[in-house]
Amino acid sequence: MKKIILPVLATLIVAGCSDSDGAASTIANNDAAPNQDDSVPVSVDVSMPPNEVPKGADDLQACVAIDAVQVTDLAGTIIEWTTKSMTDPYGVNSTQCIPADSDIPVDNDGYPKFIVIDLYDVTGVDLVNLISEQLLPVGEYTGMALSILQGSYGDFLDTPYSYVGNPVDKMKMDIVDDLKFDGLDINIDVPTTFTMTFDLKSMIQLVEQAYQLKSEGFKVVDNITAGTLFGDIDVSACSTSAKDAYVYLYEADTPEYGDLGSDYPPVKTAQVADDNTYEMQYVPEGEYDVVLVCDALLDLPNEIDLDIDLDGDTSYHQGQYISAGEKIYRNL
Repeated sequence: MKKIILPVLATLIVAGCSDSDGAASTIANNDAAPNQDDSVPVSVDVSMPPNEVPKGADDLQACVAIDAVQVTDLAGTIIEWTTKSMTDPYGVNSTQCIPADSDIPVDNDGYPKFIVIDLYDVTGVDLVNLISEQLLPVGEYTGMALSILQGSYGDFLDTPYSYVGNPVDKMKMDIVDDLKFDGLDINIDVPTTFTMTFDLKSMIQLVEQAYQLKSEGFKVVDNITAGTLFGDIDVSACSTSAKDAYVYLYEADTPEYGDLGSDYPPVKTAQVADDNTYEMQYVPEGEYDVVLVCDALLDLPNEIDLDIDLDGDTSYHQGQYISAGEKIYRNL
């Protein structure tokens, strides 16, 4: 069986949205729409796996201010959608992220400068039309990003636009650059819907009294090429409490099963629910290894030399193929 790697955590780097030589150009779809004869409608949904809020932290918020959604084509051109593209930019906000005595500032045209979503509560917010039926030029695309806006509301508590905390105790979220996913390999020539997923266990970590947001937990999936993995776990497989368990998903050709801070981290995680079930939605079609990690609550991205047992009594399954559009059951 592949063994877990326990490396020293590398320095956190969050990639920005320009190309390597800085030559990428940007087109704002709300300012200059593409030629409709050579364009197709594209939508972006947002999904969050269930049970991701840490136990005992029901009021925890991870608020992120987004001022643009950007896609990058093969030539490095960035096409950008802002609140001017949205049908109802006020309707998608997580209102608990906005101070009671403040409002989202507006631009010179009267549009809100950003939307703000609570990553711990996106299931309670209607984000189906984050960017609804925007026209995108036919072509090959390689990346998608959320442009994250820094700043503060200027209220009595000087609440940051982006933070992690509860409604009273807020800790600034240091976002080095934009939240970027590189890895799209798709030729868009028909109407397409992408889904953004946020694996908060992988992407949010506390470093020196400030939270940092990592791109590693941000995934973008073309809905027509994705499937779902779900199942039950055998509680006897965990010598400790199964309440601390997660299911980790690795690409089948990974040389090792690594922890979240390793060179070979899981591509997706799912917390085991109280009824000993798990579910992973929006898994890109492909072959994976599925691993039950009983003490995964100890696996924090900013911890070093974690002693996570993947070679003891832990259940796993190698070579599970996830087909597009299918729900695959796998018991662990």
